[in-house]
Amino acid sequence: MSNAAKTVELPEDLQAFAEERVRSGHSPSVADVVREALEEKRRKVLRAAIEAGMAEIDAGLGVECSPDELMGEVYAEVGLDKP
Repeated sequence: MSNAAKTVELPEDLQAFAEERVRSGHSPSVADVVREALEEKRRKVLRAAIEAGMAEIDAGLGVECSPDELMGEVYAEVGLDKP
């Protein structure tokens, strides 16, 4: 995947929020605000997948696999590329 800059249009309210985060010194740029938000969303999706997996294990539905196999399945299930 390319690291080339992409243009993303934000609704006015989100653009204003991101600009305020920059003005207040919480983030160096609007791009960083968006990046941080997407990274947080990815963490939440992964956390939910892990919690669902733990519930399956607790219910006796788990299968043995290596940590790498498990994380590969988690990333595939939520539609993400492994970092």
